[in-house]
Amino acid sequence: MMPIPTKVKNVSVFAYFDPREPLVEEILTGASGTYSVGTLLTNAYYNLNLDNEGKKENPLFVHGRYYATGQTESGHNFRTPWMYCLNNSDHPEFGRTIRFGTTGDEASGAGGSSADISDFITLGPLTDITVSQLFTPPAIGQRVLISNGDGNIIATRIGTPHEMGVIVKKGDRHATITPGMKNIIISGKTKDGKRFSQTGYTAVSGGEPAIFLKEFVIH
Repeated sequence: MMPIPTKVKNVSVFAYFDPREPLVEEILTGASGTYSVGTLLTNAYYNLNLDNEGKKENPLFVHGRYYATGQTESGHNFRTPWMYCLNNSDHPEFGRTIRFGTTGDEASGAGGSSADISDFITLGPLTDITVSQLFTPPAIGQRVLISNGDGNIIATRIGTPHEMGVIVKKGDRHATITPGMKNIIISGKTKDGKRFSQTGYTAVSGGEPAIFLKEFVIH
């Protein structure tokens, strides 16, 4: 999915510190601009471009690490992963590329083994979830990753089109799930008892919960 900017407001930018340390440094508040999230293969792209720097509280340094919070025009709250400052002018710009499956500091914030579930909208519950990975052609078959799962159908809060997905909170694990795994098929039952079955998912988080996304295609 190519990044498509979403207008955002009430943006506050903070310096990024080691999340194990209780440190908070507010850099600017009350800004507006655009935020975009895109994916390509196993990469996720994040960009925040501000039309103004709002009320500046502390200096902003190029190549420094920062994260932001704010709202979309429709009122949804969002929080970015940490990003590099690319431009510290009166129109600050931030960006970062995250590769699914990275570890340590590079995986923090998003796209790693523990995605933030607050980044998603819940569309409806799913029960009796089975998650499998299809073998790469020409091999035929699949291996089960999760069975007897419970969770929800979800969509990303940011992005146009949004990415659709499934979050699995409970279930029996039969294999290790790593971010970036492709060819995932998911089946389950919706709240009205209808059978849900879709293919083409990619694992975003293999932890608890497990999160799978695929691009929503407009025909």
